[in-house]
Amino acid sequence: MKKPPPEKLDEMEAFQQDISHLTEKYRRSDDPSMLFMCCGVMLKTCMEMYLSVLNDEAIERVLQGVVRSLPTLRDNIENELKKITMH
Repeated sequence: MKKPPPEKLDEMEAFQQDISHLTEKYRRSDDPSMLFMCCGVMLKTCMEMYLSVLNDEAIERVLQGVVRSLPTLRDNIENELKKITMH
């Protein structure tokens, strides 16, 4: 998967922050089921959006790309958490 141009990365980051703020009131550290609920609803919404424009094979390719990106995503998250912990 190729990287989006920098201006799109800024837009993606802003969108991700908007989603994070939107779900903040539903996520509680003492109740992981609320986190799972937020994730499930967002995943369902993503699948509905993909289904509106892609066929099943194309969606499978997207999901395979997601699976391949998990180690990188986990590393990025762990590095961000280390930065927060150090400060």
